[in-house]
Amino acid sequence: MGSSNRTTHGGSLWERLVDAFHGRDAQAPPAAPAAVPWNSLEWRVDPETETWCHKLPGDPAGLQEVRACAPDGYDFARLVWQACEVCRLGLIVKIRVTGPWQRHGYGSRMVRFALRGRDGYAWTTTPQSEDAQAFFPAFAASTGVAFPRDAHRCEHMRAARSRGPERARPLDPPPR
Repeated sequence: MGSSNRTTHGGSLWERLVDAFHGRDAQAPPAAPAAVPWNSLEWRVDPETETWCHKLPGDPAGLQEVRACAPDGYDFARLVWQACEVCRLGLIVKIRVTGPWQRHGYGSRMVRFALRGRDGYAWTTTPQSEDAQAFFPAFAASTGVAFPRDAHRCEHMRAARSRGPERARPLDPPPR
């Protein structure tokens, strides 16, 4: 184990986490402004410094993903879903917004992005965490789209499920 006075500048994610646990400073990533050192261990919510990307599906009913990342690349918000145009079905496979970024609209923005252009689709979700059990009813009340937890997949979604999403492309942040 290292000295308790040691400060790691850079290093692996594990080293940065250990340093943060012990109260040692982590080096700001190069993309951060010099006047305001920033890393995900500081848990800031700063919409001016986040980046978004969208991984397109490998085939028509394949998995898609949208992520919001902090300047150091940490993806603090992520949504994975499938949608089948033929059967007009959608499935929220996974939604995650890390604690400090919760209740800032990231989950809603990501799900609205997935719903865009899919009016009249029947949506379901996989079994939900405690946070998601609170999120989906509130989101359903505001959009009129129900999200039962029965994870319904059509034959096209099941066939495409094992194939991962293609390369991510940058995305303008979805509207608030």
